[in-house]
Amino acid sequence: MDNNLPAAALGHFIMKVNDINISYQFYTKLGLRPFGIFPDIAIIELRGGTHILLLNKNDELPSSLNSSHLGQRGDFLNERLDLIIEGKSRIELEAYRATLVEKGLTVDEIAQDKFFGHDYFRLADPDDNGITVYTSHSGELPV
Repeated sequence: MDNNLPAAALGHFIMKVNDINISYQFYTKLGLRPFGIFPDIAIIELRGGTHILLLNKNDELPSSLNSSHLGQRGDFLNERLDLIIEGKSRIELEAYRATLVEKGLTVDEIAQDKFFGHDYFRLADPDDNGITVYTSHSGELPV
């Protein structure tokens, strides 16, 4: 890893839109990579692996996003930041997590399950905003 690069990068940017399909087509026309339209969500990929997650502003949160305190798998409105590390493996995520613990941060354990192919863990910032840290893409994501 290049020591001049940040240790983490923005993984996902969440946008609530009026019409997922229209917004998906608009961003595709801008030259962003269409990743897919799924029930309740569309995903557009930016250069560098950052994704725009399009959710319908008039819909309730998808049932897969149950309310909780931390992380993307919980309450979208409570999560303020979703980071993705350069590493693709659980071992690399464990190493990144260990550096945070060494710096005195309180972080959750790495989750036993995966989220669309990503290993991840959660933490909160000083204002109690939920943050999820994911591994980078290790291949095709399950649909």
